[in-house]
Amino acid sequence: MDPLEQARVFLDCFQTNANPDDPLPVWVPIYHLKQDEIEPAIIDWIRTYLDQFGCPQCILPLIIRTVLEEVLSNCKENPKSCGLNGQEYNTLQLNHEVILRVNQTCLGLLDNAKLNNLLAQLGTDQPDGAAGGGAIAHGPKVHFSRGLKHRRRTMEDRHVCLPDFNTLFRTKDTEPTAFYGVYDGHGGQEAASFAASHLHYYIAQSEHYPHDMEQAFRDGFLKTDQLFLEKCENHHLNSGSTAVACVHHTRSQRIDVAWVGDSQAILVRRNPGEGVYKRIVHPTHVASDPDERERIDREGGCVIPWNGQFRVSGQLAITRAIGNRFYKPFVTANPAVSLNQCTEDDLLLILASDGLWEGYNEYLTSMFVLYAIRKFPGKSRFVSVA
Repeated sequence: MDPLEQARVFLDCFQTNANPDDPLPVWVPIYHLKQDEIEPAIIDWIRTYLDQFGCPQCILPLIIRTVLEEVLSNCKENPKSCGLNGQEYNTLQLNHEVILRVNQTCLGLLDNAKLNNLLAQLGTDQPDGAAGGGAIAHGPKVHFSRGLKHRRRTMEDRHVCLPDFNTLFRTKDTEPTAFYGVYDGHGGQEAASFAASHLHYYIAQSEHYPHDMEQAFRDGFLKTDQLFLEKCENHHLNSGSTAVACVHHTRSQRIDVAWVGDSQAILVRRNPGEGVYKRIVHPTHVASDPDERERIDREGGCVIPWNGQFRVSGQLAITRAIGNRFYKPFVTANPAVSLNQCTEDDLLLILASDGLWEGYNEYLTSMFVLYAIRKFPGKSRFVSVA
C-alpha cells in the first residue's frame, strides 16, 4: 500500500478503537519530570500510544512532531494546565494533555485535506544534506522487535526501535539514521523505562553528535544515569538497567554501538560457517571480568564470590549499569563503545539481553535467523530482543 492507503487504514482503526475516556492508555512513571526531560517522554508516550493502533511508519514521525510542538507550545503558554508544579511536571497530568492532543490530531486527519497536507511533508522534513531520508520511513520495514517475560512477576525490560531517528529528533546528521536499544531492567522497571525514553534523546543532544560518536554515547549514558539517580533519591528507587544502544548510519553503512552491562549485539553475515557472526559487544561488563574487578577494587569497592559467581558487594553480577544508586560509583554508567563499518557480507544486527544468550549461543542464534530469513525472504535486517 502507498502512504495514503496506509494512513487511511490506520485512521479507520484509530477512530474505531481509541477510547478517549481511558485515564491511562500508556504507562507513566511515578516521578515528576524537569523541563529538559519532558520532550523525550512526550515522544515516547505518543509513539507507544500510536503503536497500539498500528500507526504506519510513513506518518508516525509527522504526527509525533505535530503533537510535540503543540504540547510544548501549551507548556509555555499554560504551564499549570500541563502539570507544572514549581520546577517539575506532574507526569500523569502532562500525559493526559499529550493523549488529548494525539486524539484530536488523529481524528482531525480523517479530513482528507488535512491528511493530504500532512502527507505532503513526507521527504521534506529532513536535516540539511540528508536527502533520501524518507527511504526509512516509506520503504519496507527493516527491523523486528519482541520482548518476552519469562517467570518473573513483572516485565522489567524495555526495547526501542526508531528507524527515523534523524527525522524524529532533528539531529545534525547528514544522512538518514536509525536507533535501536535494549534495556535489561532489574530491581524494578523504572530504570529501563527511563533509559528507553531518554537515552537516545541525550545522545542526539550531545554537542559531539554525530562527528564524535564515542563521546556522544558517553554524554548520553552519563546524563541519563545522572538524571535517573536524582529520581531515585527523591522517590526511594533502587532499580537499574543494562543497556546496549546502536546508531545505524544507513547510507554510509556504519553501525555504532555502546553498552553497559551484559546485553549483547552481534553482526550476522550472509554465509554460514564458523565466521557467521561477529561479536560487537566485547567484553560484557560482568563481575567475573578481571579488568572490571580490578577497576572496582581500585575505586574502593569489592567483588565477592557468592554462590559460584562473582558479584559486586556480593550481590550484583554486572559492573556497569544505569541506576543502581546504592552501588555507585563502582557500578558506573560509563559505556564501552564499538564503531563498525559494515561490509557487503554483513546481513543483519541482533541486539538482545542476556536472557537470549544464556539459552542460545551466538552461533545457534545466527544460524536460526539465517534459516528464517531464507525461508521467509524480504523480512527484517535488524532484530532487537528484550
